[in-house]
Amino acid sequence: MSNFLRRVIVLNTKGGCGKTTVATNIASVYASAGYKTALIDQDPQGSSIQWLRSRPVNLPAIQGVAMHEASRMPLAGAWQLRIPRDTERVVVDTPAGVRGLDLVGRITAQDWLLFPIQPSAMDIRASSDFIREVLMTAKLRAQDGRMAFIGNRTRPRSAALQVLENFLQSTQIPVLAYLRESQYYANAGERGLGVSELPALQARADRAHWLTIAQWLEADGKGTRALVPEAKPVLAKAAVKPVPAFLTTGWDATRNDDANDPKDFH
Repeated sequence: MSNFLRRVIVLNTKGGCGKTTVATNIASVYASAGYKTALIDQDPQGSSIQWLRSRPVNLPAIQGVAMHEASRMPLAGAWQLRIPRDTERVVVDTPAGVRGLDLVGRITAQDWLLFPIQPSAMDIRASSDFIREVLMTAKLRAQDGRMAFIGNRTRPRSAALQVLENFLQSTQIPVLAYLRESQYYANAGERGLGVSELPALQARADRAHWLTIAQWLEADGKGTRALVPEAKPVLAKAAVKPVPAFLTTGWDATRNDDANDPKDFH
């Protein structure tokens, strides 16, 4: 058993961006790899806890912790009182509407942050403002290598996806995957499964995304168990670059000038 505890926080102020999808799928990957896993649900809708209630008893267990009755995220360390002592991996599903100020004193330099985002101008604008708040008020840096984006419900070669890619390239924050809009997510979610737990031939492309994400989370080598070998190579850590303009000027998806040109951030 490992004594090393890792916490993954899935967050974005924008509702409906896919936080629960990301949180439940990461938790299922960890549980399948043999880690003692806890899933903390801070969303008042309780979607992650509902997912756990549908989970078959013959699958690797995940400890559910409902913390959505609290008005704010718990202070750093307080959440540990709510999980079993032998827990090795914790995944946190946060509520919509969380602000950068809400994170002060509630996340640590050891936490890993994942930001789901959908390819729409509204999502990009809200996420831009939120990431700026997180980096400034919680005193985090994009260069620390503990935060990443996950594109959600994307359609290949669509104009909306191109806009999203342009924005994400400007942030200096890695993008772990562009999840496609697939019926497998709904099918797995209704049954308390992660996509990686579906038969390989059913959702091979979708499974690969989650294995890549989990491998990135374990890239520091502190984990004790190998993840499923289908995972793609770990993404290389990006070199330190100047602070991107969106942190000070915001993002406008309707503009087509140098302020939104990803080349400015290389």
